[in-house]
Amino acid sequence: MTAAMFADTQSLMLGALPEPGGNFSVLKIILFALAFFVWVQNAAWASNDLRKKLLLTRSVWNWAIFLTGLLCLVVWLLVPIFWVSLIVYLVIYVPTIIGYVVFRNKRVPPSQTVLTAAHIQRLTAGTRVSEDEASHARDRVRLRDKDGKTPPWPTDADQNRGYQAAQDLLFDAIWRRASDVQLDMLVNQPASVVYKVDGVDAMRDPIDAELAPSVFHHLKRVACMNTEEHRRPQQGEFTGSIGAGETSTRNVTIDMKTSGNTKGERIVMKLFSDETKFKVADLGMTQTQIGKFEEMVKENRGVVIVSGPRGSGVTSTLYAIIRGHDAFMQNIHTLEVSKALDLENVTQHVYDSQNGTVSYGKRLRSIIRTEPDVVMVGETPDTETAELTAHAGRQGKRMYLGLQASDVFSALNKYLQAVNDAPTAAGSLMCVTNQRLARVVCSACRRAYRPDPNLLKKANLPTDQNRPFYRPPNPEEIPVDKHGNPEICAICQGTGYVGRTGVFEILMLDDELRSLIAKGTPLQSIKTEARKRGMLNLQEVALHKVFEGHTSINEVLRVTKDASAGGAARKSA
Repeated sequence: MTAAMFADTQSLMLGALPEPGGNFSVLKIILFALAFFVWVQNAAWASNDLRKKLLLTRSVWNWAIFLTGLLCLVVWLLVPIFWVSLIVYLVIYVPTIIGYVVFRNKRVPPSQTVLTAAHIQRLTAGTRVSEDEASHARDRVRLRDKDGKTPPWPTDADQNRGYQAAQDLLFDAIWRRASDVQLDMLVNQPASVVYKVDGVDAMRDPIDAELAPSVFHHLKRVACMNTEEHRRPQQGEFTGSIGAGETSTRNVTIDMKTSGNTKGERIVMKLFSDETKFKVADLGMTQTQIGKFEEMVKENRGVVIVSGPRGSGVTSTLYAIIRGHDAFMQNIHTLEVSKALDLENVTQHVYDSQNGTVSYGKRLRSIIRTEPDVVMVGETPDTETAELTAHAGRQGKRMYLGLQASDVFSALNKYLQAVNDAPTAAGSLMCVTNQRLARVVCSACRRAYRPDPNLLKKANLPTDQNRPFYRPPNPEEIPVDKHGNPEICAICQGTGYVGRTGVFEILMLDDELRSLIAKGTPLQSIKTEARKRGMLNLQEVALHKVFEGHTSINEVLRVTKDASAGGAARKSA
């Protein structure tokens, strides 16, 4: 009985099993696994491609490819009819991949496109590469115009040579950390090239006379300028990137201007990298100075004067201070002769005289009427500007004012003379700064030495810490390879310095100092009183940077010599 029941049950179970080829299909499993594999590979490739080729660490395409593929696979599993779900998968997912391919092909050189005729030709050709493709492979700088698109490549062999020369020039400038590049081309002569690296001019090998016109042509083409115009001034912008796409990548925005005459043509390029977007803590102030300065900034009222000689970084300091304000909670405006960088959520006004009918002061007056909380005035060209600044500061607005001066007290004197009313000028004055940019000695190739104890005493520096000073290597100290060629430091490119740091002289004003200024007290007496309060002059702050190992004695002497001359002249006067 039991055996019979077991046999019946077994027969029923076997009868319930599907026929071979019914619900179980090896083909369907293979197709689904293949689709899953393609999705994983596409998502990984797109993520890597966005980061390395397009330099986009965050993009909607990452999520589009990942989530679209995942959703399609889930739908494929849930829809009961296999072939219908396969069609749904293809209809949704394939256009997403094609859309990304179209997006990225517009932003890379022709030699890096995919799923195109050129791509198929490269695959079928194997290792054989055309002369045009070989020149593309030598592309050392990834260029993009102001719309983010890679400019079209030249097809003519001679134009390719000129484009490669332009590539070499831009790569060298970015690699050497140049902030400015000036090219001068005279008719039938080599084009001279001058870099400015860490504030110091450096000559580069000239560009051959036969290549120079082509280099100028391609630079203007990349900057979206009229390549046929050689005399009238033009202005354009583009971006360049070198590196492998990871932390070694260096990205710069290049602002380019051209001008010319019957004798030749000039190109001036300013290179702005992410490193130039400083905040106050990045400028180089001492810890004591940062604490006092940031506390003063929080008061959000009064006038702050930021001064220095031309090329000393005054504009960068003004921008850094503005970045320290809350642009969402405050109404912030700037007035500048020319805009160096874009400030996020800040209204930047570029001064236009409108054929001499509008003065700088009149333009500032119209800005103040909009009731801003913070105003940055890039320059002080006239008395009207200074007076408006002083009055606005007394009305509770925070005013930042740029001035050209050799030291703090020269800047203070210029401001007082411009306002021409000491009580008005002093009433809202909160702080006066003066600055220089000193090169930072390269940590990879610097040389240590023991300073003269008398120098330490003269500079009021500790003499009991046995701390070394640093300097760049002398020519005879540079190592050579087996062929006798000098081994240039890869970090500083042989200059001995990498980057710059600010050296600041800061006069913080309290009620007592403002009272002395309002009474017309001589500047020397005000300086004496400020020194009693612990104010350090430029040379003293710079020597402390030498003591901390940031820069060298020779660099301090180079950047502060005009401050010493200014102080001596003021004292004799």
